[in-house]
Amino acid sequence: MKKVISICLLFFVLSTEIVRAGFGITPPYVRNTSLTRNSTYEQQILLVRGNPDVPQKAQISVDAPEIMDWIQIVEGESVPLPRGVQKVPMTVRVTVPDDAEFKDYKGVIRIKTVPDDDQVAAGAVSISLGAQVDIGLTVIDREIKDFRVRKIGLSDLNEGKKLGWLYFPGKINFTMLIENTGNVDISPSRVAFRIFDFAGNVLLEETDHKGRITEIAPYATEEVLAEIPTRLPAGNYIARYSIYNGDEVKQEGEVSLSILPYGTLQQAGFGFSGLSVPHKISILLPIFALLILVLYFIYNRRLSRRQVG
Repeated sequence: MKKVISICLLFFVLSTEIVRAGFGITPPYVRNTSLTRNSTYEQQILLVRGNPDVPQKAQISVDAPEIMDWIQIVEGESVPLPRGVQKVPMTVRVTVPDDAEFKDYKGVIRIKTVPDDDQVAAGAVSISLGAQVDIGLTVIDREIKDFRVRKIGLSDLNEGKKLGWLYFPGKINFTMLIENTGNVDISPSRVAFRIFDFAGNVLLEETDHKGRITEIAPYATEEVLAEIPTRLPAGNYIARYSIYNGDEVKQEGEVSLSILPYGTLQQAGFGFSGLSVPHKISILLPIFALLILVLYFIYNRRLSRRQVG
């Protein structure tokens, strides 16, 4: 009876140690069903240990015969698991070549924990545990242009400035954290603001972003900036925004907008690109007229020289 109890106690202690030293991964897969040729996709896998008191290493091996050359572990084939760190990120990078076939690809990434070099030298005992990451990839012959808006931001701004007959509007810096969920570079096609009085009842101005919004690579998440002109004076307003992907509204909402007297903030407003069309014409027309006059003068001089010669 005592022998049975001893065996049970030993089994309980060992089981407890294994649970404490448990090892897992999240997520347990690398999946993408919308890859295109020449695309690059990265996915982070968290290596999670139940007992981080002992330093270890994670040895990585890839078993995917068709796509071995596509798969790279950014941190290398041996990932350090330092003492005291329970969660360690590992990045799997997939680079699709330009001659990849349009089909599904499968494989696995095997992960095994081993003692680090110091533990081996000290003769310490360590439980080796492992996990497996399933690979499921699909290369398709179709472009997908889509994104998700994760977060938006808006800062205070100076009101516009009049210089002679020209009016340079204030610049609304509207930031967006965009996740590209498609398989080609993309950015919002249009960011539109409808600005109301602070009560939100009277529409005062409708305005769209000017210039180019930086594109985000496929499967990446980055913050981008839309620069939006406003000709409203200093004051507090309500702005209702719409973020477009083509004709589709991806997100819309409402934010508070604070416009400060000109010169309050040390930031530049719009330059020539923010001017109205009539004001742009009023600058460009005299320049073009002067250019035509100069060309006409040069032409006449050359003509005169030919006639004299």
